[in-house]
Amino acid sequence: MSRSRVLNSRLRDQFLVTTKDGAAFSGLLYSHDDKALVLRNAEAIGANEDKTNVPLDGEIIVLLSDVAYMQRP
Repeated sequence: MSRSRVLNSRLRDQFLVTTKDGAAFSGLLYSHDDKALVLRNAEAIGANEDKTNVPLDGEIIVLLSDVAYMQRP
């Protein structure tokens, strides 16, 4: 399993992850490998009809191939 030193130094930091299709998720970067990110305490940004955030249960796994960009608030 390959792990990025850049991401390793930022484990447990809060991130906003935007996917190539425009979806966005905010959460704690809990884990990662060369294929995916795992976010905990996550929410989907602007996902309700009224554009409010939706808290997500459990973990969310985002494939790195789907990530447009990541940013720390």
